[in-house]
Amino acid sequence: MTFGVDAIRLSGPRFGIGRYTEYLLKHWNAQLEPSERVVIFVRDPLDKDALGLSDAFEIRVLPSRLGGVLWEHFVLARHWREVDVLFGPSYTVPLNYKGRSVVATHSVNEVQEGAHTRWYDLTWRQRNKLSARKADAVIVPSESARRHVIELYGVPTERIDVVPEGVDDSFRPSENEDILRETRRRFFGDDRPYVLFVGKFSQRRNIPTLIRAFGELKKRNGLPHGLLLYGANVHDLPVEQIASDAGVADSVVQVNETLARHEDIIPIYSAADLYAFPSAYEGFSLTVCEAMACGTPVVTVNRGAVAEIVDGAAMTVEDPNVADLADAMRRVLEDRELHDSLRSRALDRIRLFRWAETARGTLDVLRRVARA
Repeated sequence: MTFGVDAIRLSGPRFGIGRYTEYLLKHWNAQLEPSERVVIFVRDPLDKDALGLSDAFEIRVLPSRLGGVLWEHFVLARHWREVDVLFGPSYTVPLNYKGRSVVATHSVNEVQEGAHTRWYDLTWRQRNKLSARKADAVIVPSESARRHVIELYGVPTERIDVVPEGVDDSFRPSENEDILRETRRRFFGDDRPYVLFVGKFSQRRNIPTLIRAFGELKKRNGLPHGLLLYGANVHDLPVEQIASDAGVADSVVQVNETLARHEDIIPIYSAADLYAFPSAYEGFSLTVCEAMACGTPVVTVNRGAVAEIVDGAAMTVEDPNVADLADAMRRVLEDRELHDSLRSRALDRIRLFRWAETARGTLDVLRRVARA
């Protein structure tokens, strides 16, 4: 049995989908049956040895000047006879693909009004929906995402499989005080505690609200903490101006850097006193999982997939407004007993979310579709 993987997201820096694809492939190393093989379709050359893949994996380079969707449609789709099933790990499969296919739909962000531009709604939203309808099976990471794929994409429930995503085993609390101290100094110039956010500054993640809530926290409680916003400011939010208006211009640091290895972010999580994630909607959240695995207490919103992930192991607010978010952060930072309890509960809870299980569940879906 031969599985094909659209691995174009493995080229360049690996963020959410790229990491998802990489972790699946690495864990399939130990999970494939002797008669099974995987063809990894890419546009640009890829080092198989760097991924640590066995001889059961073949890198198939399909060079083209076309990229993204056009590469999928006009180049990848022609190779349908070479595999028993094609896996699209990034929301889409070629709409003209003639063989069996499985697509991973990680979220349906359009459930939040105004989450995307008109152009996105007319292009990617439609392509994601058509891909989910075309695929023989749709993999989603949460019950929340499953409901939205049914309601907004019109996919029958029997074609949807919930396979939660996970966190790598390398993510665990760091106890090296020298490294933690150096991490704090690297971002703030001194050894001050900090509140952390990791991820793209998407509209649904309420970064301006987080900054203003942090400002209220500093104003009312005089805590020594800084706020580290670690990620890409994709919408060019005026972070410095918002921080200045909130009276915390000297306490908010924004960093967008490329790490040599994703594991290099572990001390950044571990050095934080609190991980704040005020997102209004997520189909899943790798960063919440990673923070929990590093033993960093989480403050988040009691909605969607994030509520499924934390399930009592985080401090949650019902609505991501300034007052409620500031109060939740204050409670965790000032109450050491609560802080330690959330840390302990998070470490217990996150054991349920491991990439090995994600890989196994995904492989089971591919096998079922290939045999159909």
